[in-house]
Amino acid sequence: MPITAWSEKKALIKTNVEIEPAAENGLTKKSITDCLQTRPIDINLRLVQIRGIISDQLLQAIDEALAMVFGLR
Repeated sequence: MPITAWSEKKALIKTNVEIEPAAENGLTKKSITDCLQTRPIDINLRLVQIRGIISDQLLQAIDEALAMVFGLR
């Protein structure tokens, strides 16, 4: 899922997950994970560098958003 800059408009979408910047995740500004735009990528060809990691709590929020997107809940 793409991560993009946070905005009030994007924050209103239930399937977007807010990410606060932290040393662990490598972000420098408040961001949004857009769970409506899931897409497969080839990590061998597209992944250039790992920027950071996300917390288990944030991963759970993303899982819940994806369940909503795919109608699993």
